[in-house]
Amino acid sequence: MDIPAKTLDSQQRAAHPQNSAWVSANAGSGKTFVLARRVVRLLLSGTDPARILCLTFTKAAAAEMATRVFDSLAKWTQLTDAELAAEIEDIEGRPTSPGQLANARRLFAKALETPGGLKIQTIHAFCEALLHQFPLEANVAGHFSVLDDRLADELLNEARASVLHSAEIEADSEIGSALSRLIELLPDAGVEKALSELISRRDAFYRWVAPYGDLESAISALYADFSVAASYDISEFASSLRRNSSLSADEVKAFAEALRVGSKTDQDRAAALDATTTLKSDEAWRIAWMKIFLTGTLGPRKSLATKKVQTAFPEVVDRLFAEQTRVLEALNHQNAVITVSGTKAILTLSDAVLRYYETEKLRRGYLDFEDLVVKSAQLLSRAEAAQWVQYKLDQGLDHILVDEAQDTSPRQWEVIRALAEEFFAGDGAREKLRTIFAVGDEKQSIYSFQGAVPAYFAQMRKFFAGKAAQAQKNFEGIELNLSFRSTPDVLGAVDKVFDTPETFKGLSQDNVAPVHEAIRHNDPGRVEIWPLEEAVETLEPDDWTQPIDAIGTGNPMLRLATRIAEQIKDWDQRKIAGPGDVLVLVRKRGAFVEALNRELKRLDVPAAGSDRLVLTDHIAVKDLVALGRFILLPEDDLSLACVLKSPLFGLLDDDLFEIAHETPGVPRPGTLWHELLRKSEKTEKWQVVRKQLEAWRDRADFVPPFEFYARIMGTDGYRQKFRERLGTEVDDVLDEFLSLTLTYEKSGTPGLEGFLAWLAEAPTEIKRELNAAKGMVRIMTVHGSKGLEAPYVILADGCNAPVSSQHSPVMVEKQRAGDSDAAPALVWLPNKVNRTDWHDEALDLLAEEQKEEYRRLLYVALTRAKDRLVVCGWSPKRGPHDECWYTLTRNGLIEEAREQKDGNGEVSAWIWTKGGIEKPEPVLPRPEQVTLQQQAVMPDWVSSKVSTPERMRQLKPSAALEEMEAKESVEQQDPKDQLEVARQPEDWPLVRGRLVHRLLEFLPELAEDQRSASVERFLAAALPERFADRKERLLKDVFSTLNNPEFAELFSTDGRAEVPIQGVLTGEDGKPVEIYGLIDRLLVNDEEVIILDLKTNAIVPHNAREVSENYVAQLAIYRKLLSELYPERTIRALLLYTSGPRLIEIPVELMKSFKF
Repeated sequence: MDIPAKTLDSQQRAAHPQNSAWVSANAGSGKTFVLARRVVRLLLSGTDPARILCLTFTKAAAAEMATRVFDSLAKWTQLTDAELAAEIEDIEGRPTSPGQLANARRLFAKALETPGGLKIQTIHAFCEALLHQFPLEANVAGHFSVLDDRLADELLNEARASVLHSAEIEADSEIGSALSRLIELLPDAGVEKALSELISRRDAFYRWVAPYGDLESAISALYADFSVAASYDISEFASSLRRNSSLSADEVKAFAEALRVGSKTDQDRAAALDATTTLKSDEAWRIAWMKIFLTGTLGPRKSLATKKVQTAFPEVVDRLFAEQTRVLEALNHQNAVITVSGTKAILTLSDAVLRYYETEKLRRGYLDFEDLVVKSAQLLSRAEAAQWVQYKLDQGLDHILVDEAQDTSPRQWEVIRALAEEFFAGDGAREKLRTIFAVGDEKQSIYSFQGAVPAYFAQMRKFFAGKAAQAQKNFEGIELNLSFRSTPDVLGAVDKVFDTPETFKGLSQDNVAPVHEAIRHNDPGRVEIWPLEEAVETLEPDDWTQPIDAIGTGNPMLRLATRIAEQIKDWDQRKIAGPGDVLVLVRKRGAFVEALNRELKRLDVPAAGSDRLVLTDHIAVKDLVALGRFILLPEDDLSLACVLKSPLFGLLDDDLFEIAHETPGVPRPGTLWHELLRKSEKTEKWQVVRKQLEAWRDRADFVPPFEFYARIMGTDGYRQKFRERLGTEVDDVLDEFLSLTLTYEKSGTPGLEGFLAWLAEAPTEIKRELNAAKGMVRIMTVHGSKGLEAPYVILADGCNAPVSSQHSPVMVEKQRAGDSDAAPALVWLPNKVNRTDWHDEALDLLAEEQKEEYRRLLYVALTRAKDRLVVCGWSPKRGPHDECWYTLTRNGLIEEAREQKDGNGEVSAWIWTKGGIEKPEPVLPRPEQVTLQQQAVMPDWVSSKVSTPERMRQLKPSAALEEMEAKESVEQQDPKDQLEVARQPEDWPLVRGRLVHRLLEFLPELAEDQRSASVERFLAAALPERFADRKERLLKDVFSTLNNPEFAELFSTDGRAEVPIQGVLTGEDGKPVEIYGLIDRLLVNDEEVIILDLKTNAIVPHNAREVSENYVAQLAIYRKLLSELYPERTIRALLLYTSGPRLIEIPVELMKSFKF
């Protein structure tokens, strides 16, 4: 593949480590290649890996980037000197030295061994690390946790419920009044939607409020922006409108008389005018007056009099139009008041919800994903902390690289700008080489819903170019137009579709038509446009077995799904392309995706399923939830029926009918479960079902949700049952379901009922990485396909309008008058009758922005194709929209396309190739077929169940006798001893035992002259006040024990206190027994090992025969373990009773009498 010199030069300049560069790259032009090469060149130039920061848009992109870099570096360790020299020369464009070769071979290890690793990460990951590094400066918890979307939603729901409850019970409060106002202005669901949207845009809300200091001041400024007074009473509108009318009652009557000379329309209007003069109610007058001048939608009537009246009484008509203008202005003012009062109510409630949410996050040590970027931006811009943070960061960052820069939001740019601005300022610009690099494509900016603003790509380029010029640093603006992905035919079609001002508007800030070049000059390609599928009237069979919402065979969407599936099957059979070569793109998921998946499965075409799905909507999860509900409530007939028909049992309708049917007039006695129990007594089939259900029900009582479901999927073998019925895509669903059970167990009591309720509260959407779906058709939205490619791409369009009023936001941005740099306010969008002129302008601007992104989405879709592109669609009832994807593509290509007809002579497609040259179909190389002999033979153990290892019996030496003989030992006590025990406070023996053990643990380690002071300090903190009168006796026992010459060796520094001991012994039954214990004191010398166990009993035995059997068994355990550790030494076991003190040695014969 010969790469043109111009492209090679552009790639070299973009990757040059001494240049800051801003790269605008077309789709498929090698953005990732250039980015990875720049990282490699930075490393080759001697840059420490830790001083490079590469920011990517997704984790998948970060992983791909890291893989490319490390693959290159790893490869270099294995090349010969000549091969490595050639590769480095290709990268750097100049000869290499032996020293460079040696350095290049070390880069792989150096990058791996760098503390923290080579920083190739998402901006959220970087911000999280930054906040962990500077928690104090950022005012966040030192060990904060990041909320996932589900937990954040739960916390927000909790906040919303709390605030709304408070507003309901405190109706006279500020939030109570706000809620009452919203209920007046919005439908029930509207309040929830308004709060949800404002909360989701909380950063924009905070940025607007911040300059004013508080919400009240910000709302006051909003009143001023709309030129309305906060004190204006909306209920006075009717009286004000009537009072300020420009027409007096006499003039109204006179104008009515003038209108009567005209047509019937004029006469009707004259009657309406006359009628207003007799109305007493201001509200009735307002309604009648507005009907005269305004349409039903409150727009101005274009004509207030016919031509005859206009000719005869021109001044009357002028006065009527003047009054119309006044009415419109008054209405606009009224709507402005309604708008601001509604905005105030929404903001007041939302502010309360957000304050609750922020307080709870702070209390629990949480940050959400938005916090990571926002707080990082604030940290780097806060005057009192920024300099210190920048100083610390400057020690570790020299080069910043930004991937997919067009999708970076303004807040994210604030972080990047703050980090890189120092590269071009003061000492930072002079001391060392520091660069900023960004690569992106404005034409592919499609994530406005995540805050991306396409204009920022050009704005940031201009900003950094200016900074570099001031610092006299190299800054390159580079364009990469050469595509390494697509054929000339595909790229030519893209250029043709976007070659008019109407279609390329908004693709880039320059507003010019895109230009693409292809390096695959000689490879055949093809672009096809299929005729739209239209609705066909068919007589649908009256089949009661079909679902009530089944799509009819005449439905155009189903017919298109059928054609696509058949076409893919045909390509596969003709060995042109396999299922894995095909990518189907749609605007949104829905019925079409489901229909296409069904059609593909019907034709046995492997399909990877949808790229995103709501977990609780998947049939496999519904089956598992139904099982849980039945386990909790056996009387739930519906759940049991679902379980029986699921892959768990696979029963048919006829089977279910056996236990569910009812004789006419005779209801079925009992529940479905009772009937199943009855049937199981006679039929083996139902007996098997019963046993399995009862086994699961018994298991659910003792295991948490994860173990319950994991064993069903794993040990019980039902995952394979689900795969057999639902395909391999179900694996992702089941894995995510099991993952959720673990998530729940971390946050709540792990019970099945709680888990099912938790799951139902907030349905979880999962994103499936279909890029790894080898050999299967991939179906996804255009948004999901960003960064992917496929040899064959089919774009299926529903042909609806690019913008729908149903998706209008609740809050619209309003720029502050005269200050374009200020953060815009978020203003409520009321229903149409209450909108101001400003609302119409704002919605027109928003619609235009949405249309521009819609066309950018089309660009992304078309450029996913490598060899063959098919554009098709189905027609809605009103026909295809003039600006839909299908229409735009068809209009751009149809004139130069040639018809392709089917066997009936009908046009089946229009074929477009560059230059109109007829070319053969692009045929993809087929992978070698693997014969049965070549297939790997799976060993038997793969399909066999893993047996649960038998858990060893555990034995605690302190309870040895109970474990070994299952009986309790009772020390013989004389009456005097029993009286002494009875006189002690109930818990004193426990407190005394703990204190004595602790004192005899640390006092032997201290010098004798330090012991008294240490004991006093210890008891001052540890001895409860109620036992202060027992302190002297306690000290006497401790020091009489410690200072006794007979025990001197035991408490010498050669001994060790609180020695843990662990091991495995063989019991009398031949089975292993686990031992865990703690020896109070252990002394080991050359000849013997002494075990000392301290006892603080008030009753002291006289000899070894009177010692509790529990204590003897405990020492026997210790002796047995230590004898295996020290087989050549004598093992002695001693008991030291501190109340004596009395030392008793346990004879070996006595300990040997215990059997394990």
